Amino acid sequence: MNKTITLLVGLFLLSICCQAQDWTLKLRSRVELRNWKLTTRAEKTEKSLQGASVSLSKGNQVLTQTMSNAEGDFEIDVPGKGEFILTITYAGCNTKKFFVSTNGVPDAVGKDNYKPTVSIGGFIMSKPIKGVDYLGLNEPLVKVEYKNGGQNFDKDETVTNKGMEIVSRIFDAETKIIEKFCATNKLGDDALNKLKNCPLAKEYYLKAINMLPGEPYPVDQLVKADQCIKDKEMKGELAAAEAAKKAEASKTANEKAKTEKAAKDKENFNKNSSGTVSKTNEPVKKDSKTEPVITPQKREGESNGDNTSGTGKGNSKYKVPQVIGANKYKETITKADNFFKTKRYAEAKSAYQEALTYKAGDTYATSKIEQVNKLLAQ
Repeated sequence: MNKTITLLVGLFLLSICCQAQDWTLKLRSRVELRNWKLTTRAEKTEKSLQGASVSLSKGNQVLTQTMSNAEGDFEIDVPGKGEFILTITYAGCNTKKFFVSTNGVPDAVGKDNYKPTVSIGGFIMSKPIKGVDYLGLNEPLVKVEYKNGGQNFDKDETVTNKGMEIVSRIFDAETKIIEKFCATNKLGDDALNKLKNCPLAKEYYLKAINMLPGEPYPVDQLVKADQCIKDKEMKGELAAAEAAKKAEASKTANEKAKTEKAAKDKENFNKNSSGTVSKTNEPVKKDSKTEPVITPQKREGESNGDNTSGTGKGNSKYKVPQVIGANKYKETITKADNFFKTKRYAEAKSAYQEALTYKAGDTYATSKIEQVNKLLAQ
């Protein structure tokens, strides 16, 4: 009988002890998502995040899980008298952790329907940025613990301040990279729109893409830069073709003008030569009114002290003009043209050169020599 009473008393005391420990800490917080719209400037937005995963674990064991609601809020029950890690995750974002300790609650506090609660400031989830060190996020950023002298839980200032320093340092590093990224996009836009330097714009956009892969702005602008390069290459090809066409037309026009001028020079030469021959064959007319009577003495060169012989030479103004060699140029040109027509180009060249000795700088002979040289060079 005594043993039975002792056993019942022991079970009763154990029940009281278990009831005294059967309390939980209700922890509430909020999750937000930070987004960046990055172009030539950065626009930041933070809004409530629905669907973030919240898990409570002790050691390697996950005790309970929940998710944030449409307003980004969540709450989770943390068992008494233990140390736990609360982990918040969301696809594509950095993981956030904080430490919860429910140890240290006096037995006198942890009874009589003890229902402690604590609210933690919102957690901001964000996508990682290339080049930023996120190693500090492996440590809990906040520590929640029981505060002596009351029934409340609150943050540990030392751990929380350290966590804030980690978050602040990460944010500063992210901001520097974002600013550099936006500045590079701006340089690309200036090169594309103001300088009209499409290859330089492409170079800047490629740098921006390498800084933050996956950002759409430099990718879209790169398409424009590539199209600009293609358009300029096409314009350059068209301009080159047009220039070549004009050069060919100019060359043809010059050659035609040369040929026409040479033909005209030859025609004028033939006319002039015919007129000279006609005049030289006309008999010399004497003016009976003005011609003085030539005395025998004058024929012998005895008057006025003239010591010249009677050969008609000297200072006599009655000398008949001579036309010796007057047709040499024309004869040589004719000979040269005959050589040219029969494709005896070397002989034709020599004949044209000979014609220049009779009429220096003659356009026709000079142009024919140029034609002969081209034919000989083929």
